[in-house]
Amino acid sequence: MAETGKKISMAVGIYAIVKSVLNLILGFSGMNVFMVVVAGVIFVLLYKRIPYCNYVVAVYLALLFIAYIGPNVSNLGNGFVYWIYLAEGIIDLLAGVLLAFSKDVKAYFGQ
Repeated sequence: MAETGKKISMAVGIYAIVKSVLNLILGFSGMNVFMVVVAGVIFVLLYKRIPYCNYVVAVYLALLFIAYIGPNVSNLGNGFVYWIYLAEGIIDLLAGVLLAFSKDVKAYFGQ
């Protein structure tokens, strides 16, 4: 169980980095550079199994989903990039749910 939880956690951490780099490519800004750093921190926290960081990261991902779902949906007609952003938001929410509620992830974090 813990091995599966580790794989899930690492997949979420890698996803966060890939997502941040993609957003940096789609629209270079200081905030996107900062988000690459945040994604790196998320990966390290999940890799090091810092107690309860799975919940912190899950809340962070859920807040990202909530913050951007409205603009992403309302701008779907303005270009394909908003479809990518919408897909990212849905994946964020699913990743957060996995981190918070998966028994395998909880076993990996010793909860």
